[in-house]
Amino acid sequence: MRLNPIFTSHMVFAADKPVRIYGEGEGDITVSMAGQIKKTAAQNGKWMAELEKMPCGGPYELIISSGTEKIVLEDVWMGQVYLCAGQSNMQLRLEETLFPQEQYESNGSLRFFATARMEDNEPFFPQDGWMISTRETAGQRSAIGYLAGNEMTRRKQSAVGIICCYQGASIIESWVPAGTFERAGIDIPLEQRHPERAAGKDAAWNEDGALYEYGLSQVVPFSLSGVFWYQGESDGLRAEGREYAAELKELIAVWRRDFGDEKLPFVIVQLADFCKAADPEGWKLIQAAQAEVGRTVNGVSTVVCADVCENHLIHPMKKEELSHRAAEAMDSLT
Repeated sequence: MRLNPIFTSHMVFAADKPVRIYGEGEGDITVSMAGQIKKTAAQNGKWMAELEKMPCGGPYELIISSGTEKIVLEDVWMGQVYLCAGQSNMQLRLEETLFPQEQYESNGSLRFFATARMEDNEPFFPQDGWMISTRETAGQRSAIGYLAGNEMTRRKQSAVGIICCYQGASIIESWVPAGTFERAGIDIPLEQRHPERAAGKDAAWNEDGALYEYGLSQVVPFSLSGVFWYQGESDGLRAEGREYAAELKELIAVWRRDFGDEKLPFVIVQLADFCKAADPEGWKLIQAAQAEVGRTVNGVSTVVCADVCENHLIHPMKKEELSHRAAEAMDSLT
């Protein structure tokens, strides 16, 4: 009996959402928590048990057993769980921003889980499990994840779990199952895509569907309270910019389907202005597409940051006000 790596002590489940526990193995499995007991049987080497929705609270003990095997997870909470996904501006660490170190803080209500990444240059791994936020580790966290997550613990007065699933220099096409955009009638000629891809020098994670398969699939179908999405820099050419709204709508629809939540809230961080963009018109098209999706898709809010972020850096170092706006937008959706 093996649990998916996302199930460890100190974890956070999304309150008022189905509590799905799953893994691999054979035979009958029993799951119990907070007075609930569910039994299930593995099929084709995989199993999943689903507990009833629960309100915010904890700490609980989660027990999973099969025959003589028994796994006990401690300090488990019901609260808010947010997926922080996208590319390098979501990945940007707090220590790389202008947020002062003297304001780093420990917060026992804020916990982080990091998915495996194809580019293995982060200090935290799935085998580290869910980690309680401390002053000593804050600087190495996603700035958006830490700042928005910290604020959400106060806004919601509950535990908050941040699932980090990002990859610098990643295109949106890699974040959906292979063939998704083609099936939706979205077709951008290779020569009109960003230069590295057109030249066949693209990173392995930008193959069609690569990050969906390698990163996001580690999380599905874990129940989420919402998604923070910060991406678009690697799609900033005109041909891609014209299709980005359609692509983003497809991504939202696919993720809502796969997470089993047709109303899953999304907060989109609109790209800041960037005076050094290779294709200024394409960059503006991405910004316009992000704004359009926030206006036209239910349960989606787009956060503007052009007025609070530097325009000469592709990775703006001012992230505090932007994170506040992201938290405020998520709070309004949830």
